[in-house]
Order: sequence, then C-alpha cells, then structure tokens
Amino acid sequence: MSGIRPLERRDLDDVAALFDQVMGTGTSSRAQIARYFERTLLDDPWADPDIPSLVHETAEGSIIGFIGASTRRLRVDGRPARLAVSSNLVVDPDWRTRGVGALLLRRLMAGPQDLTLADRSNDDSLKMWRELGGQELVHASVGWYRILRPGRAVGALMDLQEREGLVRRVARGVARPIDALAPRVRRLAAEPGEPAGTREPLTIEGLLEQMSSIGRRLRLYPDYDEAFLSWALDEVAAVPRIGRPVARLVRAANGRVLGWFVYVLPEHGVAQVLQLCATGSDPEPVVDHLFRQAFDDGAAVVQGRLEPRLSGVLSRPGVVVRRSARALVASEDSTALALLGSTKSLMSHLDGEWLVSMARRL
Repeated sequence: MSGIRPLERRDLDDVAALFDQVMGTGTSSRAQIARYFERTLLDDPWADPDIPSLVHETAEGSIIGFIGASTRRLRVDGRPARLAVSSNLVVDPDWRTRGVGALLLRRLMAGPQDLTLADRSNDDSLKMWRELGGQELVHASVGWYRILRPGRAVGALMDLQEREGLVRRVARGVARPIDALAPRVRRLAAEPGEPAGTREPLTIEGLLEQMSSIGRRLRLYPDYDEAFLSWALDEVAAVPRIGRPVARLVRAANGRVLGWFVYVLPEHGVAQVLQLCATGSDPEPVVDHLFRQAFDDGAAVVQGRLEPRLSGVLSRPGVVVRRSARALVASEDSTALALLGSTKSLMSHLDGEWLVSMARRL
C-alpha cells in the first residue's frame, strides 16, 4: 500500500464509487455523490488545507479507504479554535481487516485542529474512537421526539429512517425509535398551545447579529460568518428530499429577543432541529415557539438532540427520549472538552456531521 494522502479532485469519482459500494446509496448516482463531496468537502468556504479529507490508496493507485474532514470555526473563551468534523468513513470490504479505517481516523485526529468530532456514528465507531483516545458526548447521543400528530407520527418516522438510509448493516442499533414509539404514540399529547410573543423569519444577517451578542454569555460557540452560513443553508435547500429549511427568531411580547431555531421539514414529516438557542437562561419559550411553528407547518413530529441547555424539554408532554447516533469527540484541550457538556456552550447539527452526511439522501 502506498498509504494515506489528502483527497484531490481527481479522486472524487473513485471515492463516490467506493462510497456507493459500501453504503448502498440506492437512488443517488455516483456522479451526484461525487459532486456533493466536491461541494461540501472541497468547495466549503471554510475548507482548510491543513485539515484535508483523506484517502488511502494501494501501490497500484486504487482507493480503498476514505474519510471526509470539514473544518468548523469556534470561539473558546474568546480565542479562535478549529473543529475537524469527521464524516463518511468508508473502507473497501476486502481491506477492512487491515485496519484501514483506524489508520485514516488516526491521521485525521493527528491534525492541527483543537477538537475532532463525529456526531452521527455507530457502536463500531465508538470502539475505534476510544482506542484512539476519543470519548462519547453522552448528552449529544440522546435524541428526543415531540409527537405533534399521533396518527401520522409512526409513518413519518419510518419515512425518515428510509430517507436517511439507516440500514441495519451500517447503523445497527444506532437510531431505532420506531419500535419503542409505536405503542405509545396514540396516547401522547398532540397539539401544542400558542405561546406568548412572536416569531419572525430569521435571516443570515439576523443570526450573525445574535451570535455576536450571545458570545458574551457563552464560552464555546461557532464563529460564523456570512460566507459560511450562506453556503450551509444553500446546501440544505439543495437537497429536496430532506425538506425545506425553516428559521425563526423568537421575541417576547415586549419585543425582546428570546432566541431562535432552525429546522428542516419534509412534507407532513419529521421536523429535524438543526439549531435551537435561547439568548437568556430560560429556553422554554423558544421551545414552545419551535413546537407551535412545526405544528403550523404540518409536521407530524419534531426531532432534536439533547443539548445541556435543553434538559427541560424531556419533561414536556408528548416528548419521547431515545438513543440517537453516537456523538464522539477527541481533543487534548481539556477546557474545550469540559465546555462541550456545559450550559456555557452552543454546538448544534449545523456545526457537526449532519450537513456533510447528506450524500445518502441525494
């Protein structure tokens, strides 16, 4: 084997073929996958040549392993930091016993980033990360589901699983809420009330304005700019199968900003929360507005993951908690690791693997 090197544009067709072979992407063509990887891994405005995606090739030049890497910019106690998001690790089945996946992950973890994250992983990945010094973010590995329309909830969740491609051979035991939900769905509360205050469309400029002020109250948070947010939201909107993006700013009756939320919603399906943030100490009003907006938009279920500031959502009527995909992290920065599990941080699906894992949903 000639070893590991950075992904190049000339590799995209071979990487797409390997990804299709391993993941069984179904309706997605290899050309679509190649273009998607090009957009999300090479043309990302925050793409960092110091933290590249990697391929493992043989002496003959055949690519037998691939791991995606995306750089996200953070602020940790006011200082800039880089987060490497690991995604789409695939290895040719004939080479899996050679440790190719572990070699790729080890090389990525050895990069100059402050933290390395994979937040849509399975049990096999957890074992490999632990062997390489990583750990699980337990709170971010817990998913919650707010049932809005019991009669359609189970069907919507089944459709979500099919669209995300959570096939048994890939994600065994990772995200199986349906069996547990089915007997309970019809007994759960349905329609949320209309909360006090107002909701208005959240623009990129508005989100940047809120992030500039929330940094005074948080110690770890994403360091967005207009180029990244425009690109990220365009990518979400470019994959119709996952649904349309919905972003709202929430205000109190007196006009004070309470927070915001962003989710994607397929028609009559599961609203998947990408980001929810309260500007003060109480997230409950923002959660109330999230549930009402999703109901008004026709959602059957709202799906989110447990963040430190959102523990109160678990006691809400109609909320079911289930194990979600594993969230894994590695870092030598003990301060940043501690903050990820605290109420002084904001890390959401917008900042993790969710965006770059959509190749299975094209």
